[in-house]
Amino acid sequence: MKFEKVIKGHIVAPNEDFLGEIGINSGKISEISKTTGVLEGEDVHDYGENFVFPGFIDAHVHCYSNPNEGIKQASFAAAKGGITTFLDMPYDLPVPVANAEVLNKKIAIINKESVVDIALWGTIPKENGTKVIDELADAGVAAFKLSTFETDPYRFPRIADADILEAMKKTAERDLVIAFHAENDELLTRYIEEAQTNNQLKPIYHNLTRPPVTETTAVIKLLDMASWTNAKLHIVHVSHGRSLDYINWFKQQGTNVTAETCYNYLLLTTEDLKKHGPKAKINPPLRQPQEVAELEGYLLDDSIDFITSDHAPWQKADKSIGDDDIFKAKSGTPGLEIMIPLLFDYLIRSKELSVSHFADLLALAPAKRFNLLHKGSIELGKDADITVINNNTAWEIDENNFLSVSDISPYHGHQVNNQIEATFVRGQMVYSAEVGVNERATGRFVKPNE
Repeated sequence: MKFEKVIKGHIVAPNEDFLGEIGINSGKISEISKTTGVLEGEDVHDYGENFVFPGFIDAHVHCYSNPNEGIKQASFAAAKGGITTFLDMPYDLPVPVANAEVLNKKIAIINKESVVDIALWGTIPKENGTKVIDELADAGVAAFKLSTFETDPYRFPRIADADILEAMKKTAERDLVIAFHAENDELLTRYIEEAQTNNQLKPIYHNLTRPPVTETTAVIKLLDMASWTNAKLHIVHVSHGRSLDYINWFKQQGTNVTAETCYNYLLLTTEDLKKHGPKAKINPPLRQPQEVAELEGYLLDDSIDFITSDHAPWQKADKSIGDDDIFKAKSGTPGLEIMIPLLFDYLIRSKELSVSHFADLLALAPAKRFNLLHKGSIELGKDADITVINNNTAWEIDENNFLSVSDISPYHGHQVNNQIEATFVRGQMVYSAEVGVNERATGRFVKPNE
């Protein structure tokens, strides 16, 4: 049998890796050979001993926090970074994804502009919000995102406890994940006001006004609520080990909960916040070096379900306004095109994590949690979403060369020792290191359980 496309290389499959070949027909993985020179194809890509991973999935992206980014540019950045599918957050500026009309407009943009596949988060308004859950679920959201901390009462509101409890019940009925930005609004608001009153505006005060207790108190409340409602709870961007202690205890009691951390919480500390200032401002904040080391231990001990970027494509003007007052700077960093290479160096090269475990954390686990049935692994019948990594190429991160509109990063000047060689979405090459992004590629909106 001759396949439409054959990809050769060091294949990373569930629980094993080997030199082999993948046969692709109609965008699907039709054959996997554990030896080379077996499969024939009309279009053959031989990557030698380079790693052939399942296409990576980033479950936490903000395309429209900065409307200058949008779907098209974010998808270019994702393709370059080896991300074949991402889940875009609902806190769009100026209008959040809190009803089916807004959602359908966003779906239309994805199907027209994206070069990778995208699933979507939905959210609820601050008042009487639970009424929109059914219409958004019917329209195809992969999950719901809410917050216990308020950035903006319309776009990114704090949801009251009674509405959280009701939302958990309704999402449980629809078998959908409900996720939370978990920070204690009352505590951190007071701490920030006190710091501003006392002219404590240096970068480190972003950390000091958001101590671990502002995260852990919000997390444990949500866990208890989820245990009473049978919700499928997910805690985003966990930054501290104490949160994971609580999460894992509730898991052991039968609560359906998962947790992610973001690449920044593993690679940066408060020392970077002091050094880089607004560039390194994220919510929750970067933690002390010892706390970061402890978080790493939880990751290597399988106590973290997956890793995300929390991609927030701010530009220099959004950050520089906080040079003399850290509280004025926007929170977040770009990550779509650098997360995978940075984590490859950190986890595989430095911590000797297996390539299969790496694929689980960054592809299979998010696919399973959000019911993206055809994504996340190199297996027969799955979408031919593939990322090829060259492990013998060194390059330097340059914030001025991002495909994202973001032009500022705390990793500027950092040397990386691997490179995304090629990215395929449903068998179509959407990026190669040699040519760049294939702008003719066609990504699409992805629904759960479809």
